[in-house]
Amino acid sequence: MKKQSAGVLVVLLWGMSIGLFVAVLWGISGITAVAHSAEKKSLSQQTYKVLMAAQELQGTGDFGKAISNLKELLAGLESRPYEQAIVLQGLSHAYISQEDYRAAIPSLKQSIALGALPDEPQQRARYNLIRLYMATEGFAEAISQLDIWFSQVETPQPEAYVILATAHLQLGDYQAAIEPLRTAIKISEAPREGWYQSLLGAYNELEQYDNCEALLHTMLQHFPDRPNYWRQLVGIQLTQDKYRDALATMELAYLRGHIHTEKEMLNLAQLYLHLNAPYKAAALIEREIKQGHIDKSEENWEHAANAWLLARETDKAIAALESAKATLRNPQLGLQLARLYIESRRWVEADSTLNAVIDTGKLAATDAGQAWMLLGIVRHEAKSTEAARMAFIQAGKYRKTASSAKQWLAFLDQT
Repeated sequence: MKKQSAGVLVVLLWGMSIGLFVAVLWGISGITAVAHSAEKKSLSQQTYKVLMAAQELQGTGDFGKAISNLKELLAGLESRPYEQAIVLQGLSHAYISQEDYRAAIPSLKQSIALGALPDEPQQRARYNLIRLYMATEGFAEAISQLDIWFSQVETPQPEAYVILATAHLQLGDYQAAIEPLRTAIKISEAPREGWYQSLLGAYNELEQYDNCEALLHTMLQHFPDRPNYWRQLVGIQLTQDKYRDALATMELAYLRGHIHTEKEMLNLAQLYLHLNAPYKAAALIEREIKQGHIDKSEENWEHAANAWLLARETDKAIAALESAKATLRNPQLGLQLARLYIESRRWVEADSTLNAVIDTGKLAATDAGQAWMLLGIVRHEAKSTEAARMAFIQAGKYRKTASSAKQWLAFLDQT
């Protein structure tokens, strides 16, 4: 998986900007929240005043002065671990406020190491440290801190499991990311769509296609209007050679209006053909051509005609080839159309079509000889003997049809 920048990672994880990340991390009241985050039994008035003054300095953008004051205060608190812990958190906040996240880590880490805060503020500080590691791509460190945090928290929130999974994903350990993502989805009242996407990505990287398929079914229950999930499910089913399942998925997606492109519609038609449903394939192509969703090209009309032929719908195949011929006048399609006219004993249409095909001058020698032979047969059936003779004479000029033409001419001479 491609590594993401720290900023992008934060947005993906929590759906918020860096600024909002800071606000959530420390609370709306900044250092005031730090100062009141635990019992104030050991927090002196002087320390509190310096903390508040530092916050005011940050509010005016004077981060350097705020940091300097906090460091100066910290130097005189060596024998007072609780106050050290609070001031170190304030110092970390000052660095975060100016978006220097790497600089914020050591002071917050030191605050935690003192072990001077009550349980809840201590756990909150560690969780904040974890998020700082994530924001600075310290994924291994985040995992290490999360292991400690999970051991100390009775009811972890779903987002914590997502952070753990994301750290593993960023390190390329897809297997380790699966269980935390499953847990986050399971315990959350409203799992986020991105969590499902991350789990799907992990399954896919590990080629666990059965799990991919099952998860995509779940995702479509929650997010039925996401065309991409329908496509992904079809792709996974085809990967496993589950053609009938893939067809059922594509049909449902089509009925729900999630198949929009020509390529997707033709793929559905191809799947119909693969599973011996040519009538559905032909009807789909022709319907979507008429509705303007599939291009009126000779190739697409030919696809429709061939499908109609497989469905033994000769008249519909003829109509499709007539449309193809009218579009680009492809002589090969014209020759195929002429054969269908002959099969249907429509001699006038066959004669006209064969003449038009021959007149293009675009037929290869083999096809040209065949066209003259067919024209001779058509004219014979239409009882135009002299016209048939002329066609057979022309067919006799081509090597592959010369023998047959000679036999036909001999037959006409006897009649």
